[in-house]
Amino acid sequence: IEEVTRAYYELYFVEQSTHITEQNRNLLANILQIADARYRTNTTSQQDVLRLQAELSTVDSDIVRLRQELDSARAELAQLLHVSPETPFETTGQLVAQNVPHDLDRLYKQAIAARPELHEQLAAIERDRFKVERAQLEYLPDLTFGAQWGLMTTNRASVASADGVDMVGINISGNLPVYRKRISSGVREAEAQMVASARQYDQMRDQTLRDVKSLFAQAKSQQEMAQLFRESIIPKTQQALDIAIREYQVGTTEFVQMIDNWRELLRLQIMHQRLEARMRQTLASLERVVGGYTVYSIEAIPAPDTDPTPLPTPP
Repeated sequence: IEEVTRAYYELYFVEQSTHITEQNRNLLANILQIADARYRTNTTSQQDVLRLQAELSTVDSDIVRLRQELDSARAELAQLLHVSPETPFETTGQLVAQNVPHDLDRLYKQAIAARPELHEQLAAIERDRFKVERAQLEYLPDLTFGAQWGLMTTNRASVASADGVDMVGINISGNLPVYRKRISSGVREAEAQMVASARQYDQMRDQTLRDVKSLFAQAKSQQEMAQLFRESIIPKTQQALDIAIREYQVGTTEFVQMIDNWRELLRLQIMHQRLEARMRQTLASLERVVGGYTVYSIEAIPAPDTDPTPLPTPP
């Protein structure tokens, strides 16, 4: 389940990156129209137009690369689901918010109690304990008791001594543990195996707790950063770009400042989607470590806006 979940959100990220890049390409094409209009009126240099055309070509190259990554991500998910690699997988347009659990101590306890690998190691310790008990029994004598009863008859007896009295026999045999060094070696070997299994359990338990702590911290950080991008950084960067475009149209800002704002917005939007995807991938890993949990709060996170930033009509 973890691998499928991680592959799904990787596909989501590539889809959103492709969509965001295509959206920003449309925005860049509109900016090119503004620059071309200004060039025709001799209010800007041809250099601005050429740089925008080169930037468009770079974005087109990025889109080709992202579409190839999209095919690879779909093939990876198809392999995990054992379906045809030609299956046209598509993710949802918006994500369901997954809040990071707040009770870390409960996650520790749940991981120790529910992780299958730890239960497997506990069973190995119990198995080795029985081996120790079995080895210690070798110190005791191995006695065997037996009884025999023979029916005698005088009818057609082959010997004269057959007097008709049944024969009864009792026998006792045993092995004495005289080779105690050999027995002690077997006991010590069994005890050493049990101690090794116990140490392996302790190491696995400690590693489990470290994994819980590490994944919890990662998910918490990714959640907080994604919220910061969504609520503050991206809106302010979008606002700065809108202002720069309007000012460039009337010639009150430099071309370099406007194009830098455009690049920054594209970079931040992709980073935001990477954080959203990675947080859910981290939660999938955390869920595997603790054996499952139900902590998701249902809250729609919309996909990036499909319409490019509206621009003033070029003169």
